[in-house]
Amino acid sequence: MNKTSDPGEVKMTFAEHLEELRRRLVRAGLVISVVFCLGWFIFPGPLESLFMLPHRWAVERLAAREPPVLFEPRLAVLSPLEQIFYRVKVALLVSGVAGLPYLLFELWGFVGAGLFRNERRAVMRYLPWSLLLALVGIVFGFLVLIPFVLEYLYGMPDPKQFVQAYRLESYFSLFLLFTLALAAMFQLPLIMLGLHAAGIGSAAFYSKYRRHFIVGDFVVSAVITPPEPVSMILMAIPMMLLYEVGVAGIRIAERRKRRAPAGARG
Repeated sequence: MNKTSDPGEVKMTFAEHLEELRRRLVRAGLVISVVFCLGWFIFPGPLESLFMLPHRWAVERLAAREPPVLFEPRLAVLSPLEQIFYRVKVALLVSGVAGLPYLLFELWGFVGAGLFRNERRAVMRYLPWSLLLALVGIVFGFLVLIPFVLEYLYGMPDPKQFVQAYRLESYFSLFLLFTLALAAMFQLPLIMLGLHAAGIGSAAFYSKYRRHFIVGDFVVSAVITPPEPVSMILMAIPMMLLYEVGVAGIRIAERRKRRAPAGARG
C-alpha cells in the first residue's frame, strides 16, 4: 500500500514492510544505545555536573543577596540507589535528545516512502522547525526558567523555622518536568500553522480569541508548574509570545496565498 507512483518502484509485501521497519528501529536503537553508554560509562561526571548547573546558579544568586540566603548547597541522597538512578536518567535524557534526530531520520525513511510528494514536502517543511523549537524550549528552561523558579522556591522558607535540605530526586524530577513541558509547548506556532494549513483557523480568528488563549495559558501554566506565581508567569509569558509568532506566521501564509493567483496570471 505504497502511495508513491515513481516508475520502477518495487512494491513490498506487508512482511517486508515490517522487516524494513524492524531494521530501521534496530539501527536507531543502536545509535541511541551508543550515546547512552557514552553518557553512562565515559562522561558521567561532566553530564551530572551539567544538569546540576540550574541548582548551583540558584544557590549562588541567593548567596549574593543582601541579606544572603545561605544553606547546604549539596543535594541530599536518601538511598544508596538514588545517585545511580540519577545517572541513568541523565544518560537516558542525553541519549533521547541526541538520538532523536537520527530516530526521526530512520522513521522518515520508512514513512516518507509511502507519502505523496506534496505530503512529503509538508512534513519536511515543519519537521526541522519542530526540532529547532523543541531545542529552544529546552535551552530556555535550562538557562532561564528553571534557575529562576529554583531561586524563588529556595528563597521562600524562613531559615529561623526550617532547615533547607533538598533532595536530588526531587530536583531532577522538577528539572525533567519543565524540560519536557517546554519542549512540547514550544511547538505551539507549528500547531497553529498546521491547523491553518488544514483549513482550521485564520489570523483574524486567532486574534479574536487572543484573550481566551491568555486565560487558558495561565490556567495550563498553573497546572503544570509548582503552586507559586513566579514559575506560572515565567511559563505563561513565552507561550503568549509563541502565540503571537503563530499568528504572524499565519498572516504571512495568508498573504502569500492571496498573491499566488496574481503571480500565476502574470
